[in-house]
Amino acid sequence: MHVPDVPFAYGVGPSLLRVVVRAPRGQVLGGLVAFNDRYAWEGNDYAPLREQAPLWLYAHDGSADYWAADLQLHPPRLRYRFGLDTANGLCWFGWDGLRDEPHPRGSFEFAYLAEGDQPDSPDWARGAVFYQIFPDRFARGKAAHRKGPVESWNSRPTPKTFLGGDLDGIVERLDYITSLGADALYLTPIFTAPSNHKYDTADFFSVDPDFGGNDALHRLVAALHERGMGLVLDGVFNHVGATWPPFVDVLKRGNRSPHASWFYFQGKRYETWATNVASLPKLRTSEAAVREFVCDVGRFWVKEYGIDGWRLDVANEVDHGLWRAFRAAVRAVNQHAFTVGEIWEWALPWLRGDQFDSTMNYPVRSAILRYAGAGRVAAPLEGTLDGEGFLNAVDRVRAAYPEPIHDLLYNLIGSHDEVRPLTALEKDRDSLAVAAALLFALPGIVSIYYGDEVGMYGANDPFNRAGMVWETSRQDEKILALFRRLGALRKELAVLRSGDYQRLGHQDGVAGFARGSGDERVVVVANGARQSTLLSAKVVRSWVGDDLGSLETFSYAGSTARQSRGRIELPAQSVTLVRAAS
Repeated sequence: MHVPDVPFAYGVGPSLLRVVVRAPRGQVLGGLVAFNDRYAWEGNDYAPLREQAPLWLYAHDGSADYWAADLQLHPPRLRYRFGLDTANGLCWFGWDGLRDEPHPRGSFEFAYLAEGDQPDSPDWARGAVFYQIFPDRFARGKAAHRKGPVESWNSRPTPKTFLGGDLDGIVERLDYITSLGADALYLTPIFTAPSNHKYDTADFFSVDPDFGGNDALHRLVAALHERGMGLVLDGVFNHVGATWPPFVDVLKRGNRSPHASWFYFQGKRYETWATNVASLPKLRTSEAAVREFVCDVGRFWVKEYGIDGWRLDVANEVDHGLWRAFRAAVRAVNQHAFTVGEIWEWALPWLRGDQFDSTMNYPVRSAILRYAGAGRVAAPLEGTLDGEGFLNAVDRVRAAYPEPIHDLLYNLIGSHDEVRPLTALEKDRDSLAVAAALLFALPGIVSIYYGDEVGMYGANDPFNRAGMVWETSRQDEKILALFRRLGALRKELAVLRSGDYQRLGHQDGVAGFARGSGDERVVVVANGARQSTLLSAKVVRSWVGDDLGSLETFSYAGSTARQSRGRIELPAQSVTLVRAAS
């Protein structure tokens, strides 16, 4: 399969087009792409496809292979056909199907690789480490802000209780956050709202007094920017709170309200987020006035308070037109503003360069935890993955999006919407160490959900939103030290932030991949199994090469990989980084 559009055709450099063809697993053995300028003529017909580029196996997900080639041509306007090497010989695949020869007529065409169509996502977010905070549950500042009742900090969380965390509490804990290697914060909603979670917005232009008000946000942004860190806020525009004045006005005046068309009313009933959640009425975002209002909100906090981007809630239930307008509005104020959409599955329609820079990469969360959990007797989530299954799952995500987006995908293993990773892994800290190491080693943004780094556990909401554990006697020091070392390594090794990804192979519970850029290369070897594994000298040479350098192993038990006679012994439930000899 191929179409001349993302994710099967996209720019990877000036006048450099990557084309990808998908084929059933094992049916294509290799091949090439023949191409030419789509305006090249000879006589009364198209000119032959004289240029050639080799195909390489870009990814395979267990059921399909993805073969790719990079086509360099200036001007970047191409006509091309895939030459596929199969068991029956070479066949030529184009828009008209399969042919015996690379005839230009009926081949694929890419009209023009226009500069304006290439994503212009901010470089500061590529491969960055984010720390996600649920503000009411992270830390109380020295001066209390909440006037209402506050429960004891370590009390059992409920949907309605408050613990009194605020923005000044975050400022006072920035040394701790930066010790994890964090480059930016993502805060769940902070605008005025009656709940502890603040997804029921009552005022889009004020920070909730419980969190310290607008002045506290000024203090937080200033403290972050002084450290070279960014701040991404949660924008909730799919729905509002039932106490938002325009909605209250509609309840009172019905169709006489100027905001009546902003919602989905049928008589006295109205559409909400999810199913009949009366406190969260859904906005009609196709309405011009609503669209203008949302864009005003987006601009306001970027321009007046200097926030660095938005995480957009329930993004796939809002029309694309609004997000295009929102991106344009925010970028007009700060061209480096970052936007990430909450989309749990395939998100390509929002990642074409005109809406979001990123998506919350829950499929990678599933892959990491299912693989890390393979060391368990019981299976977490949808069942376990072995080394091959894990690499297939990663490749499935890689094939779904153009490569320039990969470093921006918002990878996570924990969030306020999911069970904590230690709970998903049945409190197996050895498995959590594997999951954390893979999170930091894979391409993309790293997101740490507050408390995961000290071994907090909790099932779904509200139990995944407990108060942060600050008493060192209750923190898991080994997990914390592991997260800190991974954060430091992410800063130390540029290839872990923005290097290319290369799938190496698998051996039972072992999965191997490499990150590289120029002469720098790091090989990542994970063993998710409950027993140690010996990699043969042949596999080591194939994956690492003859110049075996330093080894650094991440495991909860503190075990280290050992090399002997060209072989590597991998401890159970561990991830080892191998750097080439200098």
